Amino acid sequence: MPGLKKEYDVIIIGGGINGLACGAYLQKSGLKVAVFERSMEAGKGCCTEEVMHPGVKVSLCANLIATHWYPAYADLELERFGLEMLTSGEWGFFHPFKDKSAVFFHNWDARKQYEAWRRINEKDAETFRKIVNLFGPFFGSNWPPLTPSTETLEGLVKDDQLGKLLSTVVPQLPPNAIELSAMEVADAVYEDERIKVAILSLGITAGWHPWHKTITSYLPLLLPVKTLITSLAWTCRGGSHAVTHALVRCFAHYGGKIFTACPVAKIMVENGEAKGVVLSKFAAYPEAEVRAKRAVVSDLSCHPTFLDMIDQNQLPDWVIKGAKAYNYNDVILFDTHWVLNETPEWAGYPVEVNGAYALNYGIEGIADIERFREDMKNDRIPDPPFVAGLTVQGFCMADPTQAPPGQHVIMSWANVPYHLSKYGGGPEKWDDLREEYGDKVEDLLSQYMSNLKRAKINRYCNTPLDYYRKNPSMRMGSAIGGANTPSQHGADRPFPGCGAPRTSVGKLYISNSIFPQGTTQLDTGYIAASVVAQDLGVREQDWWVAKPIEPGLKILRRMGIEPRWTVD
Repeated sequence: MPGLKKEYDVIIIGGGINGLACGAYLQKSGLKVAVFERSMEAGKGCCTEEVMHPGVKVSLCANLIATHWYPAYADLELERFGLEMLTSGEWGFFHPFKDKSAVFFHNWDARKQYEAWRRINEKDAETFRKIVNLFGPFFGSNWPPLTPSTETLEGLVKDDQLGKLLSTVVPQLPPNAIELSAMEVADAVYEDERIKVAILSLGITAGWHPWHKTITSYLPLLLPVKTLITSLAWTCRGGSHAVTHALVRCFAHYGGKIFTACPVAKIMVENGEAKGVVLSKFAAYPEAEVRAKRAVVSDLSCHPTFLDMIDQNQLPDWVIKGAKAYNYNDVILFDTHWVLNETPEWAGYPVEVNGAYALNYGIEGIADIERFREDMKNDRIPDPPFVAGLTVQGFCMADPTQAPPGQHVIMSWANVPYHLSKYGGGPEKWDDLREEYGDKVEDLLSQYMSNLKRAKINRYCNTPLDYYRKNPSMRMGSAIGGANTPSQHGADRPFPGCGAPRTSVGKLYISNSIFPQGTTQLDTGYIAASVVAQDLGVREQDWWVAKPIEPGLKILRRMGIEPRWTVD
């Protein structure tokens, strides 16, 4: 957009989808907002590209699109601006095992999930029944965990009220469960190892490593309910980048300005307050100074925001120390994309797998999770691969436009380390190992998906280093903006005392690397916008009223589906 001005009410650094969502809320509230994005196009973490051959749409990075369960979808009228949510069928996730069994997670029907689990283990199915019957009725009435914030997090853990509630229906829950890890709780609560593994690997998909104590304690009990009621197993017509396009259209419609090819070199801080930005000498407007009358919001992750863009003399020692200690070494992904000339086949597996959107595979038992933990601790590339980052087969089942007629796109995220000193080089060694490791991922998936190699037309591999090259805010290729560990969780994210989305610098806010973590739900953008709008006195808007879940319910009901969130 031409016509860079010298001053705006609010400046947002970075055109990621949560930065765009924050900007759209503030612009729609009557503020004058400018977004500065380093790339030629916004939304680098939610991108769709043709990296194999024309017509094959590959969504690099974001693939679990859940915007329709959260307020931004309705408040910002994203359907009006072209976003169409699609899913492949009633089964969201499944976890196949080499014995041809599979654990299923339904997209909206608790009874069907219960019956599927009964085929695996009747006792564990009863545990699920009791939990979903307890919590199911709360969903749809704005149950607090669906509007993540520091306040709701503290409310849940206060006096361990959640544990006390769960223990009323799960007597086998240890009395000290809040002090345990997800692996320990799963072992105490469930009987069948396949169900334990399926839940824990799905937790890893969401960025929750199950060996962390306290922050993952109740994951084994709540995750099967959460994935049922706010399923992530959806895509957008045209690919993930459709989220970016809808947000850009919304922002521009209300008068917001987006300046691409404009990396920010410096956040100007005067008398303890953020006053604007200085663009890079490589920007489309080289070294331009742009003032922010009321606020600056960074949609970049912790290190670029606090260590690269702010004069260290302007920050207290504790902020510098906290930012330097911020850990990115978590949820580092190697993704492999294929285009097939057939739909995926699962010879010998239950028929439900054929329409399911996504899966994890190659994790046959708890020992595999222990192996993964040791591999990550020691910067070893898992061999065989550990694929709990997610595998999606439902793109073209939901949206045939994502590949030419007769072709089918699938992808796999394998969990890997970023540093490769044990392999004779630094992260750049991934350029040499790319295809070799892609072969290993393909060999493993072909043990489950019977026609993978026969139907393969082409393949593309994307490494953690590729992620970082395309988006420097994704340091080390971290897919969630930094590790989700006990020391970087909740009010301590990104570091203790930051007060996110507020910061120690006046009028400087962040919409990335905050609790819960960067996602395609647009929740961190929503939280940042809410706080900024409150501070600037523009929060009370007659259109800013949407509640979680309601937009998704409308979509399901348009499809003729009435969700069932209890078994009984």
